[in-house]
Amino acid sequence: MLSRLQLGNFRNYSQAEVAFCPRVNVILGDNGSGKTSLLEAVYFIGSGGRSFRGGRLSRLVKDQADAATLYAEVAGADDRVHRLGVRRTPGGIDALKLDGQTPRALSEVATLLPVLALHPGSVELVFGASALRRRFLDWGMFHVEHDFMPLWRQAAGALKHRNALLKKGRPTLRELAFWDQQLAQSSDRIEGLRRRYLAGLQSQLDTALAALSPELSVVLTLQTGLHKGENYLQALERVRADDIRRGFSQVGFHRADLRLETDGVLARDRVSRGQAKLVAYALVLAQLPMIQAAGKVCTLLVDDLGAELDARHRHQVLHYLASTGHQTLITALDLPHWQGLAAENNELSGVESRMFHVEHGRIRRLTDC
Repeated sequence: MLSRLQLGNFRNYSQAEVAFCPRVNVILGDNGSGKTSLLEAVYFIGSGGRSFRGGRLSRLVKDQADAATLYAEVAGADDRVHRLGVRRTPGGIDALKLDGQTPRALSEVATLLPVLALHPGSVELVFGASALRRRFLDWGMFHVEHDFMPLWRQAAGALKHRNALLKKGRPTLRELAFWDQQLAQSSDRIEGLRRRYLAGLQSQLDTALAALSPELSVVLTLQTGLHKGENYLQALERVRADDIRRGFSQVGFHRADLRLETDGVLARDRVSRGQAKLVAYALVLAQLPMIQAAGKVCTLLVDDLGAELDARHRHQVLHYLASTGHQTLITALDLPHWQGLAAENNELSGVESRMFHVEHGRIRRLTDC
């Protein structure tokens, strides 16, 4: 879990440092003060350079600055304190260090600090493109299924080579057949892992929805794009001519989607935006027990909890958050706002917590654990 974070020229922060509590950390401040940017910094360094907010990543660098820097100290599962450092210019990451060394892959960083975010944009897991749900699914598998990452790299390599052949135009059948075989084999194995993971995720989702919104029920299925009784190799052969015409691969592990159904209908066509937020929250929170079973502790980022949720559902979400056992960073407008939220939930009173106030890119600790 994250114990300390330093920010330099990140968003509206010139220089700031914060030491986090192992359980609940409440970040207070007006809109635009830097609360969300603080969560974004944690997400950025834990995900190896991604943001849960929209917009160009070049804007992470403070105006007039050459680069943004982040430094974190993370308590690992091996009981060691690991040091993470990243430097990002407007053009991209130009330095990344793990315990003073350049990691061989970003996956080494992501393994050390698993981060999940609940925020207003989380509803896109229900309403958004398939790529978002696929990334969500693969994130969980990366942390839970040991065989997933090397297999995903193998599949991505086969896909890259096959697409390169397609783009050059008129590839030979022999060339395509080899990469068809490689892509089909790896896609078959990834699908098997995904289906196994989904079985566990469905069980945890049922539990999370029962706690957050008992009136909602969601069934998860994996959509592969394959015809009935077809395997990936047969599908690649079926679309080969069209792939050559289009210049890219239309079948494979990279085209899967996570289908969300409620009452036999696509959830996005049935639920309200508020219900979609609860479904998305439940999906994210359903991954926590699976992460814990894999021997890891997640850092959970919760931004703008009250948006689009009524008092009853806010209470249920807070109750669930208090029971997870994972490190949580949660934003609120001010102390009365947080006290109002916390008053709805007695479970929070017994949880170790620390409170901070953010104003104009400065962080001040208000209470200790």
